Amino acid sequence: MDLEKRKRSDFFSEMRGCTLSMKNGWMRQAVQTEFRGGEDAAYLPNSKNPVVLIFHGGGETNLCNLHHRKLAEEMAKCLWETRGWVAAIEPVAAVTDAISMGHSYEKEPRLGAMGYSLFSREIFASSIVQQVEINRADAAIVITGCDKTVAGGMLAASWLKDLPVVLMHGGTIRAGCTFSGKTIQIETATEAAGRLAAGQIDEEEYDDIVLNALPSPGGCGVMATSNTLAVLASTLGISVFTSGSTPAMDTNHKDVFGPKLEEAREASKILISMWDEGRTVGDVVDERSFFNAATMLHAIGGSTNAVIHLPAIAEGFGVRFGLEEIRDKSDTPVLLNLLPSGKYVMVDLYEKAGGLPPLASYMMDLGFLDGEAKTVSGLTLSELLRDVSKPVFKESEIDVIRSVEAPLKAKSSLAIVMGDQSTEEITSLASGGCVLKLNAKQRELEGHARVFDNEGDAVKAVLGGGINDGDIIVLRYQGVSVGCPELLRLTAALTGMGSDSRIGVVTDGRLSGVSRGTLVVHVEPEAWKGGPIALVEEGDIICLDGNSEQLFVRVAAKEMERRKSQWTRPQIQLPRGPMRIAAQVVRPLSEGALWWPRD
Repeated sequence: MDLEKRKRSDFFSEMRGCTLSMKNGWMRQAVQTEFRGGEDAAYLPNSKNPVVLIFHGGGETNLCNLHHRKLAEEMAKCLWETRGWVAAIEPVAAVTDAISMGHSYEKEPRLGAMGYSLFSREIFASSIVQQVEINRADAAIVITGCDKTVAGGMLAASWLKDLPVVLMHGGTIRAGCTFSGKTIQIETATEAAGRLAAGQIDEEEYDDIVLNALPSPGGCGVMATSNTLAVLASTLGISVFTSGSTPAMDTNHKDVFGPKLEEAREASKILISMWDEGRTVGDVVDERSFFNAATMLHAIGGSTNAVIHLPAIAEGFGVRFGLEEIRDKSDTPVLLNLLPSGKYVMVDLYEKAGGLPPLASYMMDLGFLDGEAKTVSGLTLSELLRDVSKPVFKESEIDVIRSVEAPLKAKSSLAIVMGDQSTEEITSLASGGCVLKLNAKQRELEGHARVFDNEGDAVKAVLGGGINDGDIIVLRYQGVSVGCPELLRLTAALTGMGSDSRIGVVTDGRLSGVSRGTLVVHVEPEAWKGGPIALVEEGDIICLDGNSEQLFVRVAAKEMERRKSQWTRPQIQLPRGPMRIAAQVVRPLSEGALWWPRD
């Protein structure tokens, strides 16, 4: 066998400092587990089979991913029963935003739990690569769930592009239910504080919502970051395609959904075929894949966080793809009627409209997707979707998937601002780029700046009635240099009080995918680096326009120069550990927030 074609695991037996028994130890233990043959299972130390690792983020503190171990065991069982392959199951530390976001306002979020949210992507991906390299694994399967695990899994796949790697999404959560029988979702819980403050609900109903919004494992049920990235991983061709929309649990919230277990077996079979045919995940992904993903992002009304992750993943695969390419597809109409932009949830897409395949097939017929793009299955996208039934529009009142003639929105909810728009009389707030997330009726807003340097103060002002209709909240010092927490509570408070369409938010940080309203995120240069957003003062007039892709403050250049000369960076001490390390090396959000310089 040619050196380049040998199993990576073969090198174990050739390293003098690493005996064959070290390699075989975990394999023998794994193969003797009940679901892979039991104590009497045959074990061949000289097996020609590949060393396979199955990764998941299913620790007991992570509700989203709690069921992943069962999916991993089903994969390992399939590999053993189909080909006699042994797979080691490896848990990977994963942040769960549902817990992190519940930490007290009194502790600045960027310095606490939520400061780990974005940076956990690199930690998750690096842990996978580390285990692959340490064990000289020949192939891997990655189960994804809570949003950073999807981004991290995709990033890991790009770093392991020379190996057979398959992703599978652990699935979306089903809806919760209050004691009164009202269907509720994650955004119902996040917005409940605003509704309570506005007098729309009482304390008893508030507690009812919070306690019952998340009834079981699974990613957030709306088109937030987890589901957005799951759909994009399928569209890129690197994941079991159907897993991007299949529920995690059965209708009773008590066990893993049967079709999800089938997808786990499908992931194993795909990995076998990749090994047999000598295909790697890098053979699948090219420029077409990312343009498909960008188009899909706009069509599903996806999360702003995808604008960070896609360029990072593309760079790992060696594909040139960034803000400009995402912007080029922003004329795509929104075809998916899911919250937070629409009215349905991911389970509705699966149960009422057949899941992701009918949507993708329809988009391919419209010419929105390139059907020649490859997938890990070995089929092109068009071949994979050849027998998929198309959505029905005229005969059905279920409008989860909308037709191009009657879209949810005529163009994307996401608008990308790029370039310096400053003149003598106005100053661009985002010469380095930003992302606007806009509702259909409010794509333009001009108002007085209400300036805050931490989320807690902004939330207190909103709930206390201190922000007026037409104001624009400027929340700064939230960028990648100081943790870049996911700022859900502010937008949730605005939405809960019914002010999300009348009050704008501009920030150099990130927002949760469930956020809605008139929002501007990822403003660069960030405040920490002395960007114009750091110089905005209370009462300044800010203008945002999603149609003309503009963001500026009505402050003259000379005045901004004066403010700049008097500006001093605030004292913010980041916690020791990965957050502090990341803040020193991380690249801007527009470059994917990667932890190393551009090649």
